[in-house]
Amino acid sequence: MSDRSYTRLTRYAVITGASVPAVLIWLLSPIPSLGVALVYLIALPFWYLAIGPYQADIALNTDLDETGRRWWRIALFLVPGAMTLYWHRYVRR
Repeated sequence: MSDRSYTRLTRYAVITGASVPAVLIWLLSPIPSLGVALVYLIALPFWYLAIGPYQADIALNTDLDETGRRWWRIALFLVPGAMTLYWHRYVRR
């Protein structure tokens, strides 16, 4: 993996990881907070931009079988913190 790709995936993992507490607070609070919603809305475009590079990394990952690839691809779209988990498990040096 190139240094440029590694830094991009790391940056996206940090941004999507920071949005996870914002999502949880926003969903679990009795009165939705505008500030937490704003943090999530700011992180949302970065989350969508990150899906492509992470999909490419999943496709080239030799540690995963086809079932593992399929589950990680599904998780990237459905779970807000999945990119951070994938980065921690497979990308981190």
